[in-house]
Amino acid sequence: MNWRRTAFSLFLVAMVLSLQLIAASQAMAMSTNNASITFRRAVVAWYDDKGRLQMNVTWINKVVNFTNLTKGCPLYKSNVTPKVNVSIVTLYNMSERHEQLLFFRLNFYNSTFNYTMYALVYRAERSQYNFTLVTRIFTDPKTGAYRAYLTGMNIAPDDKKSLPVGDVILTANNLTLSQYYWTLNRVLMKLKKHDETRWIWGRSAFELRHLSHLVRLKLPEYNQGKAAGMTITMDSLKCTVCQALVFLICVGQVGETLGCPVDCALVCAEWGYASFICVGICLPICEGVLGLIQVYGCDKGAGLICEYAGAC
Repeated sequence: MNWRRTAFSLFLVAMVLSLQLIAASQAMAMSTNNASITFRRAVVAWYDDKGRLQMNVTWINKVVNFTNLTKGCPLYKSNVTPKVNVSIVTLYNMSERHEQLLFFRLNFYNSTFNYTMYALVYRAERSQYNFTLVTRIFTDPKTGAYRAYLTGMNIAPDDKKSLPVGDVILTANNLTLSQYYWTLNRVLMKLKKHDETRWIWGRSAFELRHLSHLVRLKLPEYNQGKAAGMTITMDSLKCTVCQALVFLICVGQVGETLGCPVDCALVCAEWGYASFICVGICLPICEGVLGLIQVYGCDKGAGLICEYAGAC
């Protein structure tokens, strides 16, 4: 088990240090205090033979700058047409006053290729923060068994002075989906001790405990398979995503006629590993941003438009 933990640690460090999430530098209207994120730690978590949670924490403190996220977006300029068909089926949909839980099956196919994966989306609006989580579940192409969880979490506190930070967590054991979320909760509870992330990771841990119970009770059919997982936890990226969206529409002069799904795909195309987190943040605010641009035009600038939208 020691060699596996060492290999996982080296993989995480290499992955975080080599993140290529932005295009060429250009300030424009997106230069704000929320235009970057600091990836602080790479964490490998596992249960020992006695069932005790163990953690190997490597400090990284890698700052990734998202300024001018959409400049030269390759997705928009490409003439390449995807040759794979996609079928999306909603398997579960729970929408309550302050919470939403969605579970999808995605099938990618053409004449020679067929692959199925799953996705879980969880959103919660609380009095002091908003929480968003997106998990992609990769499966074995032959058996359909779960192979890996890839999760992005973002918590956006009401405190507008909060600075974006992130941690990367790898769970080395094969766990069911509910066990995975419960383990992430325990990891965050340990990380937050005597740390500046105490408040944000404490609230995130609460949401993970709640989500673990929801999956166990509401999704028993999809809580059987086991897999290892990688998780990116983040704080306060909504402002950054909003300003990237305004930049795309106003400076790139695209977006209003394309619709929000395409707009958000363009905005998030260069986020690499974190693109699915970006889309999960972008879609809920997109319609409001488009409406504000139609009312005020682009002269207000990204800062004020996103402030009016409640994103900054």
